[in-house]
Amino acid sequence: MMPSDGRSAEGREALNRPVGNNPSDGRSAEGREALNRPVDHNPSDGRSAEGREALNRPVDHNPADGRSAAGREALNRPASQGTLDRDLLDAFVPEFEAEAVRLAMVRDAAAAGRALDQLRAMAAALGAPSLATLVDRTAQRLDPLDWPALHAGAEALARQAVAIGAAGTDLPLAQPAAAQPEPELAAPPAALVDREMLEAFAPEFATACDRLAKASDAAAAGRALDGLRAMAGAVELTSLLRLLEPAAGLLDPFDAAALHALAARLREQAARIVAAGADVAPPEPEPVPDVAAPVAAALDAELLAAFTPEFAAACTRLATAPDAAMAARATEALRGMAASFGLASLGAMLADAPPDDPAALPGLAAALVGHAAAIAAAGHDLPPPDSLPAGRRRVLVVDDSAMMRRLVREALALDADFEVVGEAADGIQALAAMQRLAPDLTMLDIEMPELDGLGVLRRWALEGGGAVVIVSSAARPGSATAVTARRLGAAGIVGKPSGALSPDLRERQGVALLRTARRAAGLPVEAGR
Repeated sequence: MMPSDGRSAEGREALNRPVGNNPSDGRSAEGREALNRPVDHNPSDGRSAEGREALNRPVDHNPADGRSAAGREALNRPASQGTLDRDLLDAFVPEFEAEAVRLAMVRDAAAAGRALDQLRAMAAALGAPSLATLVDRTAQRLDPLDWPALHAGAEALARQAVAIGAAGTDLPLAQPAAAQPEPELAAPPAALVDREMLEAFAPEFATACDRLAKASDAAAAGRALDGLRAMAGAVELTSLLRLLEPAAGLLDPFDAAALHALAARLREQAARIVAAGADVAPPEPEPVPDVAAPVAAALDAELLAAFTPEFAAACTRLATAPDAAMAARATEALRGMAASFGLASLGAMLADAPPDDPAALPGLAAALVGHAAAIAAAGHDLPPPDSLPAGRRRVLVVDDSAMMRRLVREALALDADFEVVGEAADGIQALAAMQRLAPDLTMLDIEMPELDGLGVLRRWALEGGGAVVIVSSAARPGSATAVTARRLGAAGIVGKPSGALSPDLRERQGVALLRTARRAAGLPVEAGR
C-alpha cells in the first residue's frame, strides 16, 4: 500500500537513513527528496510558480506579439514623425522646387502630365507622403484642364518641399486642403490683383494685342494668340481667357477683321481690369455680325482669284528687275493694279518704292505677295504690315552640334539673300542671341541641352520676332513634335536625314533647307540662287 505522500519504501528508507549510510550516488537527503517528490509538487514542465502565473495571466496583460508598450507605440507612430536624411534633403529640395517651377511654365497638358509624373517619382524616392498627396491633387486639374489651378498646385508643391527641407521631416498638409482648394485655385472674377503685377502686365498685353490686330496671316495671329493666352494665364485673369476661347475658330479660315475686333475687346477689357485692380467681368458680348464685320468693303471672290496670281507675277518681275528703270516700271504696274481694286494697303506699301538699294527689291516683292495672299484669304483689304523687310535676311543658327551649325551656315551661304549673324549651342544661348541680334530668321534644332527647341519656341511666341525654321531629325512630317512646333508658330520644318549629325546635309537637304528658309523669310522661292 502506497502512503499518501506518494513516496516509495526505498525513498522513505533513504530519508530515514543516517547520512553516513547514504548510498554511493553522492546525493544529499534534499536531492533524494527532490527525486521522490510527488508529481503534483514537481510539474513536468519545469516552470516556476511565476511562470505558471504568467501563462494564466489575462491576454491584455501579456500581448501575443510580445512587444513592449514602447515598441507598439513606435510601430503606431505616424511616418511623418520620422526624420529624413539631411544630405538627401539638401539635394532633393532644389531639384523638386525647380521641377515644380517647370510645371508652372508648361503650356500643354502632355508636358504638364510629364512634369507631374517626375514630381510623383521624386516624392516617392524621398518618402514624403505629403508631397505625393499634393501631386495627386494637382494632377486632378488636368481633366478638365485648369491652368490657374495647375499653377497654384505647382506653387503649393514648391512651398511644401521648402518647408520639409527646413523641418528635416515630412509635414502634414493643412486639414482643409482636401475640401477647399477649388474655390481658392479658381479665383473668382472679382479677385483683387497685385498692383505692381498689373502695372507690368498692362503694357505687355497691349503690345501683344497690337501684334494680333496687325497679323497678316494665320501663323502670325496664332503666335500672338498663344502669347496673349500665356500672359492672361500667368496673372490668372479669367475674363481675358474667356474672351480668347473662340479665337481658334478665326484662324482657319483666316479672318483678319474678326481678329482685329477681338484685339480691341481684349485691350478694352485689360484696361478695365487695371482700372478696377481686379479681374472684372467683361461687358455683354456684341452680336456676332458686329464682331465679325469687315473693316473694309468685301471684295468679289472671282476678281480676287484672278488678281492674286497676276499681282504675284508682277512682284516677281520687281524682285528680278535688272536695273532701276525696270524696277520703276514694275512698281508703277503694281501701283495701278492695287488702285484698280481699291486696295489702299498695297498702295501704302508701294508709296516709297522702288527702294534705292536693289538688294531690298526681293524683300519688298515677298512682302507684297504675302500681303496680297492674306487679302485674298480674308476677302477684304487689311491694314498694311508695320514695316517691310529690306536687304539681306539676318539669320541665327542654333544647334548643339558645331559641325551641324557649320553645315547649315555653309548651305545658307549659297544664297546671297541670307547673312548668318550669329550662332548658339543651346536654348538658353538661343534666347539671349534672339534678343540681342533680333534676327529675321532663326534655324533651330529641337534636341539640345539646357532648353530644347520647343521650349525656345514657347518663349519666342511670347516675346520673339522674325521667323523660325526647325532643322531637326526629331520633327519628321506628321510627328507629334512637328505638330507642336507648327502650333507654336514655326514657319517651316526640315528634317535631318541621318540623325543628329548629318554630313550629307548640304548634298541631300541643302535645296530643301534653302527653299524652306526663303519661304519663311518672305522671299520668292523661285529667286533662290
